[in-house]
Amino acid sequence: MYGRIAGNFGRLLPMFDQVRAADWVAKGAPETYVEQVASARTQAAAVQKDMELLSKTAPGLDVSIRALFRAQGFHRALDSLMGGLRRYQNPALADLIQAVAAEDQDELARLQQYILELAAQKEQEYQVVEKEAQRCRGVLTKEPPAPKAAPKTVRRVP
Repeated sequence: MYGRIAGNFGRLLPMFDQVRAADWVAKGAPETYVEQVASARTQAAAVQKDMELLSKTAPGLDVSIRALFRAQGFHRALDSLMGGLRRYQNPALADLIQAVAAEDQDELARLQQYILELAAQKEQEYQVVEKEAQRCRGVLTKEPPAPKAAPKTVRRVP
């Protein structure tokens, strides 16, 4: 799953090299498109790196969440950028980028489900640990039993 997402984002990177947002500004486009293209490249590279890391290691909750949020943020920002690409440069390139970007949606949905399951598992583990800690605190805070009095010895006088 992670390797496929990483590969997909890797395929997007050279496509962004073809986007010439600086030329759009000369055609009346807002300067923000230049920043959006740079951000999209950076986000795509970061998602690719995170997914490659996840594919090589046991995925932890923190890295998985960060990778998912980055991928989702990338996809949200992509729509605006593709509108500019369609209007100011090349509608076919915009369609191609969106088609390639859409290929990882099933994998991202699986990643999201994995994260939810992992979080639920961690929550259950936390509940068990917390319950055991409460039990141990209860045992430790109980008053120790009173020491038994030494039996009195009775002396018989002869």
